[in-house]
Amino acid sequence: MAIRAPVGRLELLSWVNAAQDTDYHRIEHLCDGVAYCQTFDAVHPRKATWDEQFNTTCSEIKRIYEDSIEPVEKRYQYELFKPTYFSDTLKPNKPLVLFLGPFSAGKSTFINYLLGHDCLWTGPQPTTDKFTIIMHGTEESKISGRILTSNPELPFRRLAEFGNQFLETLEGIQVPADFLKNISLIDTPGVLESAREVHSRAYDYMKVTRWFIERADLVLVLFDLSKLDAGMELRSMFQQFKGHESKLRMVLNKADQCAPQELMRVYGPLFWNLSTLISTTGPRRACVSSFWNKPYRGDHNKELFDEEKADLMYDLLEVVPLQCLDKRVTAVMQRALDVQIHDTVPTPVPSHTALY
Repeated sequence: MAIRAPVGRLELLSWVNAAQDTDYHRIEHLCDGVAYCQTFDAVHPRKATWDEQFNTTCSEIKRIYEDSIEPVEKRYQYELFKPTYFSDTLKPNKPLVLFLGPFSAGKSTFINYLLGHDCLWTGPQPTTDKFTIIMHGTEESKISGRILTSNPELPFRRLAEFGNQFLETLEGIQVPADFLKNISLIDTPGVLESAREVHSRAYDYMKVTRWFIERADLVLVLFDLSKLDAGMELRSMFQQFKGHESKLRMVLNKADQCAPQELMRVYGPLFWNLSTLISTTGPRRACVSSFWNKPYRGDHNKELFDEEKADLMYDLLEVVPLQCLDKRVTAVMQRALDVQIHDTVPTPVPSHTALY
């Protein structure tokens, strides 16, 4: 009997049980970290279809752009009006998931949780001073920032515009993890709290952050429940989300470290501090859980943490890849509209301009 694809997380659980003849009571019992991805890969036909059609669809979108839009751009010199590497967005590159937040909020630990092993260095002190792009590869290896920005097959060429000092803080890591065939992850340096620390950066952190936000499909901003102060750089970081608020998901990490009543006391101040930083009409969705390869500390709120974790993992591993192609089609349609406007605006100008 054919089993239709699930449309939600809870339906996915019953669907997995029927497909594999199992009896899991909660989706979190399936596995954690990398095993989540393996389970979704094995039983989700929509994603299998996405894997098969991704390259074909990207090639067709690129053909439409090169045949119908790019010739008009060249004729009316659109690149002089709005310089860009738009063709990079048409390459069959995987969706990008960006991790932001204060230092020691658990960004690198979250990525290690997804990968299933300690690929990135973690610790209680600030340990990440680089922008690290985690991609799929046949074997684990590191790639320097200069090689990343010089590779025409990767969508990172424009990062070279931020200078040599920034390229020293950029690196790529290839990992043979199956779920990285569908998405790429970006780890970032922690947001600094004092003005003195901010001035110690040798590059424009906010411009680089804005560049990644514009190109990311999902942005996870992680908070440590013991570090909820909104410093100067954190406020500046949220200003970079203007026009891209829909990509934002907030994560209150390490939530298993406090009792239920303390958790509620933390949850309120977090949104109070962020209410003046996010320019949206409605409240943003926040995930409350603990993302690492160890059991929860204590038995309180375990069911809540499991439910929250499953929701976020479903969005990260399923929704983002499935929406990627829709966004690419929308980008090409918007590009065509922008080029059409650029074509029509200067046309009547010569007839109304006096000669001197």
